[in-house]
Amino acid sequence: MHISSADSMQSLQRIGADINFWCQRLKKNPEDVVAKVSLAGLYSSKFKVGGDINDIHTSDSLYLLANPLFKTNSSSLYRSLAANCVTQHKFRQAQLYLDTALTMGDDLYVTLLMRCDVAMELGNLSIAEQSLNRIKDKHNFDYLIREAKLLDHKGDLPAAIKKMEAAAQRAIESKKDVLILWAKSNLADMYGHDNRYKESYQCYLDVLKIKPDYLYALKGIAWLAFSHDKNSTEAKRILNYLSKLHPIPDYDLLLAKIAAYENDKPTEEKLLNRFTTAVADNRYGDMYNKYVFNLMIDKYKNPSKALQIAEREVHNRPTSQSYDLLAWAYYNLNKKKEAYKIAKGYVENHNYEPDAFYHLGAIYAGEGNIKKAKHFMREAKNSAFELGPDLAAKINNELKIIEN
Repeated sequence: MHISSADSMQSLQRIGADINFWCQRLKKNPEDVVAKVSLAGLYSSKFKVGGDINDIHTSDSLYLLANPLFKTNSSSLYRSLAANCVTQHKFRQAQLYLDTALTMGDDLYVTLLMRCDVAMELGNLSIAEQSLNRIKDKHNFDYLIREAKLLDHKGDLPAAIKKMEAAAQRAIESKKDVLILWAKSNLADMYGHDNRYKESYQCYLDVLKIKPDYLYALKGIAWLAFSHDKNSTEAKRILNYLSKLHPIPDYDLLLAKIAAYENDKPTEEKLLNRFTTAVADNRYGDMYNKYVFNLMIDKYKNPSKALQIAEREVHNRPTSQSYDLLAWAYYNLNKKKEAYKIAKGYVENHNYEPDAFYHLGAIYAGEGNIKKAKHFMREAKNSAFELGPDLAAKINNELKIIEN
């Protein structure tokens, strides 16, 4: 597969030129609120394209500087600040900004959409549903993509896929590339979750026909190449390209997984050290908590540190995903009763991710409930693609032990 960086380079150049224009304007008049807001939006866009964490903090600072002049008559800055918070996984703060935007009452439709998104991130599915129910048109793109996500959160993947397919069709009818790219790449994800690999791959290819350097689709194809096709050479080629194009820590972690699969210990260690050093930077805040948690459990055998991270995640966003981390930390600390209590109360019938199924299987096996342990391990095995070859092999081995 041929991949090109031309579009991203052009995007960064365009953003750079626009930043320069507004900076010059701000120099002439340091109180120019339009310049501050425009720059804030540009730095947020620059982070998404270039991956430099400083840009999102610059964006936040500019929005906060502009906010006192805007807050009396427009909710737009509160939504912009909320969007930056979501990028940084500061979901509780995002909710506070959106609550303010909601009370201001202008552009209510956009605020409700964002409120739905953040509610799902915080595990408040009832608030997400309430926000959606206030939207009258149940067939438009904005509504359908959120209904799809909500159904996915509830564990109804077939229904979620149908809604996302409808959203993709709406996007195609709109002839708006930005909507088609978003819908098709998310649909590709859902097909992957459902083990529909050919359809997943085709969706990613459809995206790349429109935008050859669409980061999300390239990363998805890299994972398909590695996890499904076991083609680590192609996966590495794509990820190394992405690392140059969009230098964020994520790619080092994925490349480390591939190195581990290839039994290349020196490369794995080098990449993991680079990843952990990068995300330890305070500017990343809590953005990489889950990844560091998994490393503390699986690689560094430090469940005490993992427990601290899990407790922080539960505080930040009390979702079934966060409680899954908490249960798994207790299990690895050999506090199996605590793990079982949390898993039963907050994870089972709430979290339908394959890693949670694997954790539930192990926790129930530890409790001696072999029937449930088998059920959850089999569910995890069915979604092995998402977990990668190493964990898939581990699940197979543990399932054999349970079944015998």
